[in-house]
Amino acid sequence: METVAAWMRETCMKTCSKALLSGLIAMAFVGGVQAFPETASHAGEMMYHTGRPVPDQYMADSNVIQNYHHYHLDKPLGGYEWVHGVENEYLLVSIKSHILKRIEYRLNVPPETPGKG
Repeated sequence: METVAAWMRETCMKTCSKALLSGLIAMAFVGGVQAFPETASHAGEMMYHTGRPVPDQYMADSNVIQNYHHYHLDKPLGGYEWVHGVENEYLLVSIKSHILKRIEYRLNVPPETPGKG
């Protein structure tokens, strides 16, 4: 009887481990873990592409995001800053070269309250 119980425990552990691993792999490929987009276009026009400079209008001081927490963005890497893109896009851009590192989307972000930050 002890041998049967041990066999059942071992079989259950193997089956559960395989099911958990399969679920994690499926999530990674089906959308549970998403990569950052490399490009963004609007109305058929390419706006920006990672690894390339963003257009100058996005680097204006009025476009720079100081309060990245408000937009649920990570702290920018040293030498980078977040700027507003088109609509719900936020761009992580090199301060010196204006090369785009990352594009992120955020929906339903309320407008910032002046004076808060």
